[in-house]
Amino acid sequence: MTTSSPGAVARLRDDVVARGLVEGLPAAFAAGLTRFGRPPQADLDALTGAATDLAARLATGAVGEDDLPLLTRVLCTARRADLLAAHGLPTPAYDVLGSFRENLERPLGPRLPERPTAGGRRWPLLGRTVGFPVGVSSCVLNGSAAWVRHNVANGWNVLTYKTVRGRAHPPNEAPNWTVAPAQTASLPPGAVADVVSDPWDWVPPGSPAVSSVNSFGVPSPEPEEWMADLARAVAAVGEEQVLLVSVMGEGDDLAADFARTALLAQEAGATVVELNLSCPNTLDRSAAGVKPPLCLDADATVAVVEAVRRQLDDRTGLVAKLSWLDVDRLAALVPRLAPLVDGIAGINTVQSRVRRSDGTPTFPGRELAGLSGIAVREPALDFTRRLVALRASGGAHFDVLAMGGVTDPASFEALFTAGADAVQAAAGAFADPMLARRCVDALGETLPRSVEAP
Repeated sequence: MTTSSPGAVARLRDDVVARGLVEGLPAAFAAGLTRFGRPPQADLDALTGAATDLAARLATGAVGEDDLPLLTRVLCTARRADLLAAHGLPTPAYDVLGSFRENLERPLGPRLPERPTAGGRRWPLLGRTVGFPVGVSSCVLNGSAAWVRHNVANGWNVLTYKTVRGRAHPPNEAPNWTVAPAQTASLPPGAVADVVSDPWDWVPPGSPAVSSVNSFGVPSPEPEEWMADLARAVAAVGEEQVLLVSVMGEGDDLAADFARTALLAQEAGATVVELNLSCPNTLDRSAAGVKPPLCLDADATVAVVEAVRRQLDDRTGLVAKLSWLDVDRLAALVPRLAPLVDGIAGINTVQSRVRRSDGTPTFPGRELAGLSGIAVREPALDFTRRLVALRASGGAHFDVLAMGGVTDPASFEALFTAGADAVQAAAGAFADPMLARRCVDALGETLPRSVEAP
């Protein structure tokens, strides 16, 4: 679903030629395709042949709008997505061929010349009001102050700074994020997924039928580094935005480490702390390579939330992020959490078995990874409806931050209509950096439950 303004392809072509990139483009494309594995020879030959033909047309100026989908894939895979972004053309928002650290420092995708707004309308959330209540959930797309600034400029208002830890933690071995082109429909709630995803797979930017899988392992810089960056991120949000900060504990005294890390986030300026109780990608020595989400253990979850609530200032908001839980587990856990938190967020990615087309693990040494995008749309909607119903029947109020399968305005609206107070995206934001604007354009004048701005 790649689109462009009139003349954008011609201007991009001139830029590529002026930079002397045409001759080396097919080789750079092939290097990207084979960065983390080798496609079947027939597929590799077809793709590199198409890139060679495209380079020839670029050299002669014989490219047009019909070439944009291929040109987008070739430039992104050749790690020149920056050229597309410079001309206002959509790209995936994360360089899947680059390192975690490289991506922290360099947000990808175009930046809008003017931030989209809902005409001054505001919505209540976590004790304040925000602009149109769409955001980016805790993920690498909010991994630094640079990313937060980039997202604010593009209309995202509810941002969760990527999970940080009380000590440095490296990322899992690359690759860390791939698309799953065959997953174009949602799984039923509670279904177990068995996903095929190759590192060279591709989904055009802006596709609402995108699914992806990731296995980062919750990397984190040293506290001294992320606290300084977090302070810059806090300064980058305005009156229409709220910035949550996701934290995670580890070690034998898990609750105490969660509390210590949450306090560090508060000291760095966080006004809302989100507890990552739902990660499906923490490394383990088991055959599957990763641990189950913490929130499956209700007693451990409550102990963590209680410890953090005691440690934080009363003015600091607290949100618990959960994975998809079945009816009995969610109904048993929410009444215990509700008096302790200001909000409950969910769902995280769905832990799934992920393999390449040849049957080997997509992510080296770990068969399980987090599935997101349209594949988890129905589980997210199911979870949100049940969470809202439990809130209505309980004695304590909390806000609901919903996410999962948000790839277009309709999927945003479905979660908001189900009762969510804000809706966030991750795979949708990855695939379509202009998703917030699409939501504001489609729903900014009609979305209910707005309040007067202060």
